[in-house]
Amino acid sequence: MRKLILLFIFLASVKVSTACDICGCANGGSFMGIMPNMNQQLIGLRYFSKSYQSHISSKFLGSEENFQTAELRLRIYPAKNLQLMAFLPYQFNEQVLTYDGVSKRDQGFGDARVLLHYNVVNTSMDSAWNSDFNHQLLLGGGVKAPLGKFSFDTYDATQVANANFQLGTGSWDFPLQAIYTLQHKKMGFNMNATYQINGTNKDGYRFANRSVIAGTFFRTMYTQNWTILPLLGIYAEQSGMNQENGIKNELTGGWLTALNVGVEIYTPRFNFSINGQLPVAQNLSDGELEFKSMFSIGILRAF
Repeated sequence: MRKLILLFIFLASVKVSTACDICGCANGGSFMGIMPNMNQQLIGLRYFSKSYQSHISSKFLGSEENFQTAELRLRIYPAKNLQLMAFLPYQFNEQVLTYDGVSKRDQGFGDARVLLHYNVVNTSMDSAWNSDFNHQLLLGGGVKAPLGKFSFDTYDATQVANANFQLGTGSWDFPLQAIYTLQHKKMGFNMNATYQINGTNKDGYRFANRSVIAGTFFRTMYTQNWTILPLLGIYAEQSGMNQENGIKNELTGGWLTALNVGVEIYTPRFNFSINGQLPVAQNLSDGELEFKSMFSIGILRAF
């Protein structure tokens, strides 16, 4: 009888540990969006809010999760045809159990990212180019440094014992990126594709490699002092299963597509942006995780 009780406790703990890996992602990195005025150096802030519903089929583990990020952004040109971008996020994570309303929170700096792009082509800067069509291609990559905390105790009821809820991944990761923009007079299209190669952290946890692609149509509207860009596009992401000590977690990974709507406003010195995302189709964590919405607002100053 004692052996049966111990076996039951063991199986129950395995079930809870696996289920708790179902969570929205706090540390997956943010989509860059269209970065304006390619001849200007920029510094500024952007605020993100992402919401998820997790453990959808569980009465007691079901929760609403919100991840808020205030991100410092920098873009400079260290040399001809080179663009350096840096991002430092500060995060506020919250999980609220739908069963009893118990809330758990965490906050702090997330992982920093630095990306270097090479300007392969930019016809708008070419005085010899004679066409109504202009296009630009940037190729590059970078590094994500593990500045954010990755530490939790599975047996501490005051914590969210979940890798995705942590402020950072705890690993050195390496994003590769391509950014292409095509513009014909006032109409344009931007394609932004990122593939991130993730490492293994000191706890033996490895987030799966992640692909993100976004296609955005925009129209340029001019006033006396402002340039206004309404945006409409599709955002998609996909990742495999995370691994812990080499063992895949089948309740992680999946894919998502979302509608992206926004507007960007440029002045000679400042750029303002507002964006929102709503899901179109998704299958996250074997259907146990649902992305609800994303909202962002930002300001950049040229220098």
